Amino acid sequence: MSSSYQNRQQRWIKWVMSLKRLWEFAWKGGLTLLIPLLLMIGWYAWHASKFDLSETSRMPERTVLLDRNGIEIGTIHGANRRLVEFEEIPTFLKICLFAREDARFMDHEGVDFWGLARATLRNAKDLDFTQGASTLSMQLARNTFDLREKKSLNRKFLEIAITYRIESKFSKSEILTAYLNRIYFGSGFNGIEEASLNYFGRPTSRLTKGQCALLVGIIRAPHACSPWRNLEGAVRQRDEVLDRLITTEVISPEQADAIKSQTLDLRNPNAGDLETDHGTRVLRRPLEIVLNETQITTGGLEVITSIDFQLQRKLEKLVQETSIPDGCQMASIAIDPRNGDLLGVVGCREKKPTGFNRALDSHRDLGPLMIEPLIGTIALERGHLPIVGNPVATGRQLQAQDAIQLLKRFGFEGTFGKSEDLYRGTLSVSPLELAIAYATLLQNGSRPTPVFVRELIQKERILFSRPAASFPAFADHSRLKKIPDFISGLSLPGTDHWAASLSPEAVIVVWIGYDNPKPFNLSPRESQRLKADLLQIAR
Repeated sequence: MSSSYQNRQQRWIKWVMSLKRLWEFAWKGGLTLLIPLLLMIGWYAWHASKFDLSETSRMPERTVLLDRNGIEIGTIHGANRRLVEFEEIPTFLKICLFAREDARFMDHEGVDFWGLARATLRNAKDLDFTQGASTLSMQLARNTFDLREKKSLNRKFLEIAITYRIESKFSKSEILTAYLNRIYFGSGFNGIEEASLNYFGRPTSRLTKGQCALLVGIIRAPHACSPWRNLEGAVRQRDEVLDRLITTEVISPEQADAIKSQTLDLRNPNAGDLETDHGTRVLRRPLEIVLNETQITTGGLEVITSIDFQLQRKLEKLVQETSIPDGCQMASIAIDPRNGDLLGVVGCREKKPTGFNRALDSHRDLGPLMIEPLIGTIALERGHLPIVGNPVATGRQLQAQDAIQLLKRFGFEGTFGKSEDLYRGTLSVSPLELAIAYATLLQNGSRPTPVFVRELIQKERILFSRPAASFPAFADHSRLKKIPDFISGLSLPGTDHWAASLSPEAVIVVWIGYDNPKPFNLSPRESQRLKADLLQIAR
């Protein structure tokens, strides 16, 4: 055997042995790395398992208030959010969102490793966490569970673990819908629907292409680029989204230019909202009686109220525009005598109502003209004939204590005057109580129970329903002289002016006076105008 052959054989053996040692080293090193890697994966998977995934689609939203005719009058409770379904999201909005935030959303399983690799290289270059490479699913995980600690590997690994759980439990359409319902769009608006309704006055399903691109564009900087705060910045973001669509050949430059030329139809943030502040605020009290704490916090209900939106607006206009002395206050309330529906409530002159509602809570003396039909009714109840134009003479036919007990059947709970002062209207009542009393007259002695909330609905399921109810307060008083369609008068000290319009469909009561009582009077001209306005509203 030649020495050259032996040398080649030895080199071969050495090479094989080197490969063996290298394999053994790689195998041992791989196991050394694999074991802590598996432990780390297990730890983050265990930590992620503690999060309730149902939270991704369960989020607080506004409770919507509807008037008796189905007109939205405002929102209350919950978060400033309304939820949309997947079918309500325009196709162009989805296209914009994928192009801007997550091009491979429909293909990846929650984590875009190509994007993550690019971000890792960039972060290594910058020696900082400047790039996140978060997919829509990862953003949903972060926003749902408030993973907002400073950017770090720990946060990112936990976010990835939760994201995989989300992707395994929900479909892509459910993830996309939850994402758009949850994220913030600036100016206090959570979710795409709330942003769409407030910025553009239209639901998500009716957004134009330009509006879709703008809303997607501001996702990365919702506060700084809110169109109400920085329209120029918002438009610049819209254009960046459209330019991205051109780059990816989804649309042509000509199509992008056409979209950019569309008017945004942006609502004026200072324009009056559809909702009525007085009508919305007054409903808080009855709703807090009907709802439990969880329902108040999470919202998402539909409330069918007794309010008539058009009448409510008319009452607000009446109270705010009637000419009265400086410092005077004014309140008004309307009730449907047939079923007790409270059609409208205005508790003060201010456009933004205060906590104290004078229509419900203020008690002031009536005066002789306002109490006369009530005294006539209780006289008939005891078999006496009313003396027209003289409530005191009518009242003298009654025992004082008996008269008080009969007046309580109208629903009065305030302070009653003594002796003949009672028949002169020394009776402390609220506008609500007076409206119910006059409604009782119109219903021939049947006192309606006042109602603010008719139905409470959650996801098309009726949680609460209140039928009309009444209390038989008096016998039929058809012998009473025809009830007037308008009554007006001052309390005896001249500190309170009352006016009421009575019709089969609505009883409207107005009170005018100082919070700290002192005499005043309306001019004859203003009194006539108030009468005309009330009768017009009642029609």
